[in-house]
Parts: sequence; C-alpha cells; structure tokens
Amino acid sequence: MAAGELGNVGAYYFRFLPQKTFQSLSSQEITSRLRQWSMLGRIKAQAFGFDQTFQAYRKDDFVMAFFKDPNVIPNLKLLSDSSGQWITLGFASGRLRKI
Repeated sequence: MAAGELGNVGAYYFRFLPQKTFQSLSSQEITSRLRQWSMLGRIKAQAFGFDQTFQAYRKDDFVMAFFKDPNVIPNLKLLSDSSGQWITLGFASGRLRKI
C-alpha cells in the first residue's frame, strides 16, 4: 500500500504545506484581540493539500484518511490540555511527541 492510501477507506494523499501563511491570524487587530482573550499562542492554523476533488458524500472517508495519513501524523500540531504545550498527532513509544 502506498503512502497516504488506506485500502478500502480511500486513496487520498495529503501533503503538509508548512510555508502557507494565514494573514487573518497575523493582522495587528486580530493579534491584539487574541492577546486580550489570552488566546495568543494558543491558536494555530496549518495547511494540508490533497490530491482529489472533495466529494461531500465521502466526507467520513476523507476525515479518516486525513487523520491516518503518514504525512499528517508527524506534522499536525495539537495543543495539549494537560501541559498547554504544542504536541504532534504522532505517537512515539506510546506517548504523544512534544515539538
């Protein structure tokens, strides 16, 4: 099975786009509001591309393929509830890896 394929679930291939920026999160007005609400540094946007046309009736397959894709697992960042630190979706020795 090739990278990004999930057999019967779907053959979506995702790629991480680390250079993609989101102006809506970096404007001075938004930065000021995020700081006011204690959210500055606690919200992050990441971009991933995929190789097929999105079809709404296959949304469940799409989501399952996304979270199981080998290009998503080591790159998707999550904010840990317990430590407040950014961690990746990937597992190392049964625990989530810190970044």
